[in-house]
Amino acid sequence: MERHQFGFSFMRQDTGGQRVHSFWGTGKDVEECRKSARDAAMQYAYKYENELNEKARMKNRSNYAPSHIGVQIVGCSLWK
Repeated sequence: MERHQFGFSFMRQDTGGQRVHSFWGTGKDVEECRKSARDAAMQYAYKYENELNEKARMKNRSNYAPSHIGVQIVGCSLWK
């Protein structure tokens, strides 16, 4: 069983700001490790997006809901 570390870049669609986070992937080969790490990155992007939207709702005191803030994975590198 192999273990590799991959770095993913997450971009906020409202501001274009990016955040980099690394994940460990496990598997029989590098491609399987990359898939495992990408699955973890997708879960992280989902949680990060929900966190940003919750903060926006708490910050907005008007009667209108704030626009949805999307997060997408824009890059993958840094594997060891």
